[in-house]
Amino acid sequence: MAESDELNPGKPYVPRSAIYRIALLQFVTFAGRGIVYPFISLYLISIGFSGTQIGLLTSVSALAQLSAAPLLHALADRYGRQRRLYYGLVIGNIAACLGAVLIPGSQLWLSTMIVLRDASDMPSVTLLSQLTITWLQQQRRQIFGQIRAWGSFGWAVTTVLAGRIAAVAGYPPLFVLSALANLILLPQLTILPRQTAQPHERSAALSSRPRGLYILLASVFLYYVGASAFSAFSSIYFKRTLGASDELIGLTSSLAALSEIPAMLLIDRVLRRVDIRATLMVGICGLGALWFGSSQLTGTTLLIPLMLMRGTFFTLQIISITLLVSRISHASNVATNQVLTQVTIPGLAILLTGSLNGWLFDHIGARALFQLAALLAVLSTGLLIVARKALASRPTEALSDAA
Repeated sequence: MAESDELNPGKPYVPRSAIYRIALLQFVTFAGRGIVYPFISLYLISIGFSGTQIGLLTSVSALAQLSAAPLLHALADRYGRQRRLYYGLVIGNIAACLGAVLIPGSQLWLSTMIVLRDASDMPSVTLLSQLTITWLQQQRRQIFGQIRAWGSFGWAVTTVLAGRIAAVAGYPPLFVLSALANLILLPQLTILPRQTAQPHERSAALSSRPRGLYILLASVFLYYVGASAFSAFSSIYFKRTLGASDELIGLTSSLAALSEIPAMLLIDRVLRRVDIRATLMVGICGLGALWFGSSQLTGTTLLIPLMLMRGTFFTLQIISITLLVSRISHASNVATNQVLTQVTIPGLAILLTGSLNGWLFDHIGARALFQLAALLAVLSTGLLIVARKALASRPTEALSDAA
């Protein structure tokens, strides 16, 4: 996984056990997400939620993220408490998953727990990514893609199992297993750095942000309007329209995650030779093509081959955008910039269009909705192309040393 220290005498010695612990965090985090996330919409549909209600619920979840995540991350950046915030987000996720199924309640109670789960889920993943990048920079290792590959492997392992569990025991056990996975995380978090910047770096930071970040945020908004539509309703579309079983949906999600691993193992080398802005554009446009391709399916025959293509494009998109934000941000506000890019703007997109996506799903169908999503991905890519110069990134010292 890591480069040999004997072949890189200028780099600090890092025990392999430490690298394995960092990889384990990614594996368990995404294992816990993968066992429940693909089946949330199906669970809600099974207990009487409509597409419009699911769209409204995603909008409320987005509002919760918009309200809490930026403030919490800004405070964590200001006082250097990023790891402490991560602890809190993981605990919130545990409470939400258990509360959703172990405490009987109405649709309102369940909706509240889903909102809490959503409000703690993506912010915690984003913060974990930045803390991992900070740790790797401290060790002068450019292997974020290799580390992140363990997350894809964890997702793949649990989603295929989740489909079988759901087919036999229903959806509630998946929430319990997700909570248990997050519980396993807690003792391992001490390996992460407490903060992304030292006190002298926080005091010396400029309050302004690069202009390119705002252009990136506009592109991300367009992309996530489409991505949220596909994410919220693809499982329902696969089951209702294409005739896929719960087991096939779980297998498809598992194979899609497995297909990310080769790309993630190679992307560190690719990014040493290829402009990170170009890889981001290819990733977004490729995912849009996948959404359009899904809308053309007439059965499940091509579902797995199509979703296997997702791995490469998703890797290009998620790794490129995470590293790009890290490179153009000051260490003192990088966690806030990451949450703006990967939580706040996606949340805003869902808040403004989640109910509309649900209404479109109910009234024009999934095929037309996914085609609109693909168009938005093209527009997002076009904005990045037009504003390419403003997105010029500055390599960090750690990345330069690791190259």
